[in-house]
Amino acid sequence: MPEQPEVETKSKTVQILFWLGMAFYLFTRFIALDKFPIYFFSDEAIQTMSAFDLVNRGFRDVQGNLFPVFFENGQQFNLSLSVWLQVLVAWLPRSVWLTRGLPTLISLVFPLSVSLWARDFFKSKYWWLTPLLISALPAWFLHSRTAFETSLGVSFYSLFLFFYLKYRLKNHKNLPLALLFGACAFYTYAPLQLVVVASGLVLLIADWRYHFEIKKSLLIGLLSLLLLATPYFIFQFSHQQALSTHLHLLRSYWLSDIPLLNKLGIFLGKWLQGLNPLYWFFPNQADLIRHQMKGLGHLPWFFLPFFLLGLWQAIKNWKEPAYHLALIALMVGPLGAAIADITITRGLVMLVPFSLLILLGIDQSLSWLSKKLPVKNVPAYISTLALVIFSVWMSWYAIVKGPLWYPDYGLYGTQWGGQQLSQKITEFKKANPSAQLMLSPSWANNTDIIMRYFLGDPLPLQIGTIFEYDLYYQEIDPNQVFIITQEEFTWLTRNPKFDQIEVLDSLEWPDGRTGFYFLRLAYAPDAEQIFEVELQERRQPEVSEIDLLGQRVNITFSRLDLGTIAHIFDGDNATPMRTLEANPLQISIEFSQPVDLQKLTAMVGSPATRLSATIVIDESRQELTFTQTVSSSDQIRPIVVDLGTIYQVSQLTVWIENINDPEPTHVHLWELIVE
Repeated sequence: MPEQPEVETKSKTVQILFWLGMAFYLFTRFIALDKFPIYFFSDEAIQTMSAFDLVNRGFRDVQGNLFPVFFENGQQFNLSLSVWLQVLVAWLPRSVWLTRGLPTLISLVFPLSVSLWARDFFKSKYWWLTPLLISALPAWFLHSRTAFETSLGVSFYSLFLFFYLKYRLKNHKNLPLALLFGACAFYTYAPLQLVVVASGLVLLIADWRYHFEIKKSLLIGLLSLLLLATPYFIFQFSHQQALSTHLHLLRSYWLSDIPLLNKLGIFLGKWLQGLNPLYWFFPNQADLIRHQMKGLGHLPWFFLPFFLLGLWQAIKNWKEPAYHLALIALMVGPLGAAIADITITRGLVMLVPFSLLILLGIDQSLSWLSKKLPVKNVPAYISTLALVIFSVWMSWYAIVKGPLWYPDYGLYGTQWGGQQLSQKITEFKKANPSAQLMLSPSWANNTDIIMRYFLGDPLPLQIGTIFEYDLYYQEIDPNQVFIITQEEFTWLTRNPKFDQIEVLDSLEWPDGRTGFYFLRLAYAPDAEQIFEVELQERRQPEVSEIDLLGQRVNITFSRLDLGTIAHIFDGDNATPMRTLEANPLQISIEFSQPVDLQKLTAMVGSPATRLSATIVIDESRQELTFTQTVSSSDQIRPIVVDLGTIYQVSQLTVWIENINDPEPTHVHLWELIVE
């Protein structure tokens, strides 16, 4: 009996240490949240802006569908639950703190679920160290402080695994909760879809007998799964190209023209790369710099021995559900990333099993040391202090030194400047109300979304590139002010078409170099002559050779600025080409051997379009012209020209014209099918 108060005291002490650890975790997430990461990325801004637009449309999408499941981001439908969660703050004044703060607050469930897993199912004596351990993970420190949906997905996946374990080891009634959080992870982040499905399938097989112990629980689980999956299947039915479009944008090898066995080999190699400790515990060159903590691995290198020890413990106890679930999570974690390429954003879910196994290793080490030392708690206290010191140092390193980590602040670097440039634009516009601002988009992805986030609707500026004034001679309004990057300014000062460059203001990068210039400019006296010479050069067609209808053919076509001529003959609607400026787009094909031709099909975009085709009949050299027109549309569609009979053709010339768009304009063509 006398031992009871001591046990209760120890329990209370452990609880206090745990909640202090959770508070410390929260502190390291929210301190200077708007300062680090140093960028505010378009993939963060679009979460709030999509929620804002959703509310303003009465919870309908652009097509008018009520309560949409997925939202478009960069030509792909890869946003879902993260947007709906932002509805909670979308009605408030926009703030980096709010946009990032919501998923950052939700990230608390990651250390919470791993802690409870370690306490209740691993029976870990030092489970209360988990919040400090997770606070010390560089990859999680960076990404849990953003509004990227990847960190939100990790949080939900950790809950999915935890409640599955509660279902498996405590109560069948936890199955619907496990499925709910699995669905939340599925709908939050696209690469997690395969991870969640694979986890479910493996667990279905691994625990087959347990699932059928209580038929009522199984039935409730199946009904819950059906209910949760229905929105996804409805979306896929109405957007049948969404998945393939997503894979194309990822440039996934699964859509390449190589044998299936080769694809499986590539997939296996990438999966193994996702399990490679060298990738996780040491700095790498594979990830973009904006997704790395300079000089640090995604996980601290000194956690590697504990991970290996924890992995060994899990393998030894693999028959126990708590351990084999951690191993399953480790094995399926890289699957979503392996569809394309292993990157930290796609593989961030691996932090869940890594955290569990590292904690296992630490627990084993501390238990062994406590038996060897006269003061049993000293190793735990030292570990606590070490984790706190490392996390505090990492926070300082990121917040104070982070802005100077990398010299590339542009598109291929950290994409710094959204918040700071918006403030500078507001100040400049207030001081110069008559100024007509044009902002270069070349420094970040989707700059229009970033500017909408900070400057509101309607935008007090135009998003456009100064290169438009280099391609054609245009009148430059005296009130026109161009906001351009350092690289564009250097190019401008060397361009003979421009002179009288007047710098009005500037914005420095964090390292003190000038990153953006506000300026006025005018054309040089001989600019029009230079433009005329360049225009004549651009009107010269391009020439190429391709394989078509079983022979090598010469093909002449209007100049392009997107794609290649081969793209319109590859049978793939996801690889269009686009003219630089020509309207109509002209394509002329010379056949070395006459071909039988009866029908032409062109896959075109939304503008009203005219397809004209002239054939040269081989024997008579007679020319015949056929024309077909389609009105405007909101989707890619075919224009078909049926020749009425089969002709032997030696030459084919095709014109694709956007009827209502004067030249110069871009003409898109997705496919040209010659039959």
